[in-house]
Amino acid sequence: MTVSERNPAAALRIRQMAAALVLLGLALAPARGSCTNGPSGVPAAAGVPISLSPDAVIATGNDWIALPEIRANDGALVSFNVLSMHDRGLLQVQGSSSVNTQREQALTPVISPWVSGGPGPAGLHVTGWRLIDDWIPVAKARTGSVRVTLTYATPPRARAAWIHMVVVNEGTAQRTVRFGITARWGGLARVVYAPSMIIGQRLQSRAPPWIPRTHVFSFVESDTVFAWALGHPDCGRSRRAGDTYTVECRRVLAPGGRAAANFIVSVGLEESSAEYGSKVLAAQLVHRGAGTVLEQERAWLAPRLRTTGDPALDEFMNRNLLFSSFFAWGRTYDTEQFVGVTSRSPRYYVSAAYWDRDSMLWSFPALLATDRARARRALEVALGMQLRDTGTHSRFIDGVTLEPGYELDENAAPLIALTSYWRKTGDTAFVRRHLGALHTLLAKLAAHRGRAGLYWTEQDSQDENRRSRYETYDNALVWRALRDAAVLYRALGDPATGRALDGKARRLRTAVMRRLVATGAPGARGPIFAFGWDGRHYTFDDVPPGSLMKLPALGFIDEDDPLFIRTYRWLHSRHFKYSNAGKPYGLPGSYRLPATTSWSIADHLRLRAGQALAMKILRASPWDGGIVSEQVDPMNARSLAGGGAFATAAGYVAATVCELYCLPRHAVPPSVKAH
Repeated sequence: MTVSERNPAAALRIRQMAAALVLLGLALAPARGSCTNGPSGVPAAAGVPISLSPDAVIATGNDWIALPEIRANDGALVSFNVLSMHDRGLLQVQGSSSVNTQREQALTPVISPWVSGGPGPAGLHVTGWRLIDDWIPVAKARTGSVRVTLTYATPPRARAAWIHMVVVNEGTAQRTVRFGITARWGGLARVVYAPSMIIGQRLQSRAPPWIPRTHVFSFVESDTVFAWALGHPDCGRSRRAGDTYTVECRRVLAPGGRAAANFIVSVGLEESSAEYGSKVLAAQLVHRGAGTVLEQERAWLAPRLRTTGDPALDEFMNRNLLFSSFFAWGRTYDTEQFVGVTSRSPRYYVSAAYWDRDSMLWSFPALLATDRARARRALEVALGMQLRDTGTHSRFIDGVTLEPGYELDENAAPLIALTSYWRKTGDTAFVRRHLGALHTLLAKLAAHRGRAGLYWTEQDSQDENRRSRYETYDNALVWRALRDAAVLYRALGDPATGRALDGKARRLRTAVMRRLVATGAPGARGPIFAFGWDGRHYTFDDVPPGSLMKLPALGFIDEDDPLFIRTYRWLHSRHFKYSNAGKPYGLPGSYRLPATTSWSIADHLRLRAGQALAMKILRASPWDGGIVSEQVDPMNARSLAGGGAFATAAGYVAATVCELYCLPRHAVPPSVKAH
C-alpha cells in the first residue's frame, strides 16, 4: 500500500510542498545548456558547470564500457572497465601493473590527453568542467596561450568511448601546437569486490592496413581473452616505448585558429573485434560529423532526463539516475548479457557483484522513473539467471553464490519490484510469463516462516549475522511483498490466491504489532518498534539500509501514529548510540555505518519530521564528485572515503527525489527540455 493509500492527508501535504518547490524553481530556472555547435561540430560551451575539488573524479559510460575515473585536475582516465561473464565481474584496464590501492591522483592513468603549445612540458591543466545533459563531461583547460576543450562521450550503442579534443591559439602570433593522447597498457585486473591482477601477456600491435591509425592492446593467456584499441583517425604521428603508446597531432595555428581531433577507445573479445569497434565509430564521426554523433547521444539521453523545475536539484537527480542506470547495470563484453552489479566503479568497496536488495529495491526505481524497457530487462535478470539463489547474501553476475547467508529483504525485493513495474506499466503479459518465478519467490519466503507467525532471517540488511533473527523491518517488507503479490494474482485472474496472500499479510502485521513492539528501550517514553527479537530478548537498534524509518513508506504504519512517533524520537535521541543527535548534518546511523548514510537521507525526505534536514544535507554535500556515496560526515556533510560512486544507492536517492518532486513528463517547460 502506498503512502497516499494509507494517509491521503500526508500525501496531499507532500504534493503541496513539491508544487511550491517546482514553482520556485521554474521562476529561477535558466536554460540547461546551449545547443549551438562550435566550428569543430561539437557544442563548445554546452552543458551546465559543475563544481569539483581538484582530487575528484568524473564518471561516464554506456552498457559496454565504463569510465569511472576521469581525473578532474588533468582530464586523464585512470582506468576503464568492461563486464565479463567469464570472469563473473569486471575486467579493469589500468595504467599501472599492480593493484590500484591509492587515490587516483597517485596512480598512472591508462589514457592521458596532453597539449604542448611551446617549449614547456606537455600536459593539461583543467580549469573547469561542464556536463552536457548531466552525463557527458566537457573540460576546459589551458596551456600557455592555447585553450583546450576536452569531451568524453560514450554513444549508447558503441562498444567504445570517444574523446574529442579542440585546441585554440589565443595568442597574438602564429604557433605550432602539438596535442594528443598517451596510452599506458599497464595491467588488467579482475574485479569482484576488490581488484586482483590477472597473469598474462600484454601485447601491442598496429591494426591491419584496412583499419588505419588504430593501435591494438591485447591480453593473452593461451589465447587472446580481451583486447582494446586506440583509434586516432585525425592524427598520423605515433611512437611506442615499452607499455606506452603516444599519438601526436601537430597543427600550425594562426591567432584565433583552432584544430580538432577525435580519439576512440574500443573494446572486444580479441584484436579484430576491438579494432573494428574503433573503425565503425571513426566512420560515423567522418560521415555524420562529430556534432551529429554527439547530438544522437543527447537525443538518446533526452527522454531519460527528468525535471523538478529546480536546476540544482535536477543536476543532482539526473546525474545519479543515469549513474545508477549505467553503473549498476550493463552488458558483458563476452556474452552480451544484461547484468546487474552494485557498482562498476572501483571507488565503491564491494563493486561488481549482485544483490537482490541493491538491484531491485534501490536501483530499480531509478530505471522505472527513466526507462521502462531497461527496467523490464533488469527484472528479467532478477527473475531469470539470478532466481535460483534469490535471498542469498550476494552472488556473482551469473547467479552463482558469492557469499552465503539468507536475507529476507533480498527474497522480498524482486516481488516488490515486479509489482511496482506492473503498477507503472500495466504489463500483465510480462507478469504472466514470469508466474513460475512468482511461485518460487513466495515458496522461499514461506519456508522462512518461524515463531509466532514471524519470518526469520540469517543476516540483517547490512549483511551481518545477528542474534535477533526476527527483525521488524524485514517482516514489514515481507508484509509488503505478500500484499503486492496478492495484487499480481488478482491481475492474473486468480482472486482466490490473492485473498489467501492478503490473509497472510494481515496475520503477519498482527504478529509484528504483537511481538516486535516492546518496552525497555533506554529513555523511550513507552513502547516502540524493536529492531528485532530472538524469541526471548529484544534488540533496540537500527540499520539504515533496512531502517525502521522506512515503515511509513512501505505503508505499514502512518507517520502520525504515536508508536512510530515514539520510535522516531528514540532513534533521533542521545539514548540511541548512533543517532548523531545535535550534529548539523546528522541522521541516525548504525554499528557498521555510524555516520549519516545515503539511505537515511532518502528515507527522511519522505518524512515530514525529517524532510527539511534531509534536503539540507543532500544539497550541502559535495558527495563523491556529485555522485551518491554510502556515508557523509554528520559534522560537515563531506563524503567519507571508501563508499564512493555507490551506483545502486545513487538510484535509491535520486528516484526518491524524483518521486517526491519531479514534474509530470508532459508538464516539462521548454526551458528545461533537452535540445
